[in-house]
Amino acid sequence: MLASEVLPVPQQFVMTTKLHPLLVNFTAALVPVSVMLDAAARFFKKESIRHTAWRTIFYATVVTPFTAITGWLFWMPDDNGVTSMTIHKWLGTGLAVLLFGLFAWRLKLHRQYQWATISYLVGGGISSSR
Repeated sequence: MLASEVLPVPQQFVMTTKLHPLLVNFTAALVPVSVMLDAAARFFKKESIRHTAWRTIFYATVVTPFTAITGWLFWMPDDNGVTSMTIHKWLGTGLAVLLFGLFAWRLKLHRQYQWATISYLVGGGISSSR
């Protein structure tokens, strides 16, 4: 089976369900919530909040590749040549890749039973302000 024969099926599903905008909102909400929870856990010294922050960034990292994939599938021929859509496509893809770095950083902190560092909170804050 050729990719050109298989691609229309998921593309039609994504177009019909408008799945990309839904997933974008999950990613856009989960990353800043995780960073804010890490800041609150550090400030209040609450282990339960720290674990919640970890799970939140984990879920964001699981959802985000699907967000990027559905974004590429949601791309319409009319979007070709539209500068803002091209920027949106590549910025979204780049942020999806960068999120894996933020996740790896947080995973290291989680495995070492450490509070989120100030540099992690600043980096997470910057990545959340997109």
